[in-house]
Amino acid sequence: MVTGEGSAPDSSTSTSVRARARRITGLALLLVVLALAWASPGLVSSNDGSHLALARALVLRGETTLGDEVALTLWVDRSRRDGHDHSDRPPGTALLAAPAVRLGAWLDPALLQTSLDTKEIVVQPAAPRYAETYVARVQRLGRRAPPLLALQGTALALALHCASVAALGLLGVLVLLRRRGASPAAQAFAGLALGIGCLWGPYSTVLFSHVTAGTCVVWAVLGLELGLGLGPSEPHADPVPRRLPLVLAGLAAGWAASADYLVGLLVFGVGLSAVPVRRWLAALPWVLLGALPIVGATLAYHDAAFGSPWSLGYDHHANFEFARERASTFGGNPLHGLWVQWGAGAGAGVLVLSPVMLVGAVGLAVSRERRWLLGALPWILLLAAHRTPAGGAAEDHRYLLPLMPLLAVGLGRAWSRWAEGTGRARLVAAGLVLLAASSGAFAWSHVLAVWG
Repeated sequence: MVTGEGSAPDSSTSTSVRARARRITGLALLLVVLALAWASPGLVSSNDGSHLALARALVLRGETTLGDEVALTLWVDRSRRDGHDHSDRPPGTALLAAPAVRLGAWLDPALLQTSLDTKEIVVQPAAPRYAETYVARVQRLGRRAPPLLALQGTALALALHCASVAALGLLGVLVLLRRRGASPAAQAFAGLALGIGCLWGPYSTVLFSHVTAGTCVVWAVLGLELGLGLGPSEPHADPVPRRLPLVLAGLAAGWAASADYLVGLLVFGVGLSAVPVRRWLAALPWVLLGALPIVGATLAYHDAAFGSPWSLGYDHHANFEFARERASTFGGNPLHGLWVQWGAGAGAGVLVLSPVMLVGAVGLAVSRERRWLLGALPWILLLAAHRTPAGGAAEDHRYLLPLMPLLAVGLGRAWSRWAEGTGRARLVAAGLVLLAASSGAFAWSHVLAVWG
């Protein structure tokens, strides 16, 4: 009786602590969403303009052709087939943003009218550099185009959408670390380093594919762990798979590939490395079931837009001949690509813009999650051979962003291993925090300068 009476308060206290932690985490993620949405500059390049043009074509007109909204691509990131303009982007990012685009279109007229009445812009629809280029090219080409001022509601809805997707990725990292018994301090450091200390933060304010794909990757890994009882409890894994998490893992994996075709190789490699071979037979049917809807929708889009389920927008690119063939697309020097992406080449790599994430790679390498790095290696090497390893005109390593949530798990592992305790551990903790803050300053200042 004494033992029973003594254990009840402990159980109640533990439940109270967990509930408080969930509330704090929820509040922190909400603040992240609001901060990133507030920081959104609107459209910044032909890349996010192309995603938006595709989303509006699909959602508002039920078409794959862009029509006058090809102007949003700045006539750069577009494909051309049978005399019609299409987006060259994979469709997954636009499909995920479809509800936000619908909401934004509903808000557009009211915000436009408010701006006309008050003679003030309510929501900035585009960064100044993009707006200047947009107007100049529309005038030079003499083409019809939607006025940017009429897209303020769309800009607001997309800012909230992009920030929410980023926060969902952060949540996935926190759950993975919590399952590994990481302390609140380790979780907080990993989350802040990902959200502020690397390119994840800036690219969470715009409609590029990289954060969407990264969020899907981390949830695919988490779904596999939950479905098969893997991760920290792998030696005692439940032989009976949980179907729903595996279905959601398949959906996330399929969506990652639909947002960025090459990320399909990343999620496949990491998933293959994370799941013992003997468990794949139990998991595979449910993972495929989850992937089927988004893969089917992607193939249907390819068929409608480009004449075959296997024909990509890049195959019909209007401007970049090298993009039309896989051999020329990935015909670069991989050693140069590795230095540009991970080192200091072109001032673009992780070493110069987000050095804290290299600590995350080390943290994975010395933990059980080193298998994730092995699974990601084929994707890393193929990406290094891409003709634009520095992220195109942006000259940064944004192509690596889908891996960053997993590196953030490595940061949490590194903190738990080296930065918890007294004496030297406190110095390590202070050094890691300083490195993360410096990385954030490097990453944000570089990207904002490029976007104008």
